[in-house]
Amino acid sequence: MTISDVTMPREIPDPPGIAHARTLCAAWYADPDFFATERRAVFRSGWVCAGVTDEIPPAGSWTGRTVGGIPILLVRDRDGALRGFLNVCRHRAAPLCEEGETNEGPLIRCPYHSWLYRLDGSLAKAQGVGAPADFDLDEYSLEPIGVATWRRLVFVNLADPDATLDLGPLAAAVDRCPIEEMTLVLSETDERRFNWKALLENYSENYHTPFVHPEIDTTSTEDYPMVSDGPVLYAWDRPLRPGSADDERIRYSLLPGEPGWERLFDADTTRPYDVGSYLTIWPNAMINIFPDAILAMWMEPVGPNRTVVERRLYALPGRRGDGLADNLRAHAIVHQQDVDICEAVQRSHDAGLDADGVLATFEERGVYFVHENLRSALASDERTR
Repeated sequence: MTISDVTMPREIPDPPGIAHARTLCAAWYADPDFFATERRAVFRSGWVCAGVTDEIPPAGSWTGRTVGGIPILLVRDRDGALRGFLNVCRHRAAPLCEEGETNEGPLIRCPYHSWLYRLDGSLAKAQGVGAPADFDLDEYSLEPIGVATWRRLVFVNLADPDATLDLGPLAAAVDRCPIEEMTLVLSETDERRFNWKALLENYSENYHTPFVHPEIDTTSTEDYPMVSDGPVLYAWDRPLRPGSADDERIRYSLLPGEPGWERLFDADTTRPYDVGSYLTIWPNAMINIFPDAILAMWMEPVGPNRTVVERRLYALPGRRGDGLADNLRAHAIVHQQDVDICEAVQRSHDAGLDADGVLATFEERGVYFVHENLRSALASDERTR
């Protein structure tokens, strides 16, 4: 399919079942028991975003992180290969590195009894252990976890160290965006008072934009189609009446990944949130992609109504002055507005108020994507228990 082949906006069928979908009950956002079940089924059973490659230490170093409530080690060996392990000594369960701490050297030393591990996770020395029956150094390596990278994001899999990360064709649709060439201009870490799904749902729809984000509202000139494949939901700003600009005709005529889509990332931009692609990567990553900037967000749920939200904004080198200031200002305003409405919604959940609402069949396809992935994860967890 090419731009010249299409003279009407592409019709995207409703996801099967969305016409009968209802919102989730309040307990799924507020109940501690459900949160424990959900965290196991979602964050400890598959691929989860754990950060950005920029913040992983260099060769010969390691750092402590928490994913799904589980302490992990991310280690770069001397050749620069990235590995992951549970952050626990195989002797008496001491953590080998504190959360957010970074250390370097040829060996990882347990601070409790000084057991020594190589950077490949193997146990090098258990000094002072004596002669326990049937003790074999080779059987006491650190427990590995799956680790993979996509562009600037790092993903871990706590359940399967041999799993392969496959984000599918929609992630490949942004291959031409110069993400790795951009420089960090904003880094924020905040604990917010809402369940992690509240922000993921909010990010995955544009229904609220005219009412919550009037500063960036384009609903009179653009709609917001969404397609999904595997763990990725891809949304974009589509002009209702495209002009002569290449980017407008591309967004009007094509779907993400079709020939010609890659030209979006060479488009000229005139304002923040211009020529935007918005990817929800199940379960906890969100990335705004523009020709001249990207915003990466990921979440770590720490309680039924508490979530740590990480945000990193990158811009092309040379983007300075008013353009950069406008971008930073717009992203700050939009994020705070999202936080405010999500925290307000969470107060209803905490009070046990069930909306029992319907989903908008066009505008809330992304919310349906979140709910269906959650139900699938819970069903898989139930089958494997």
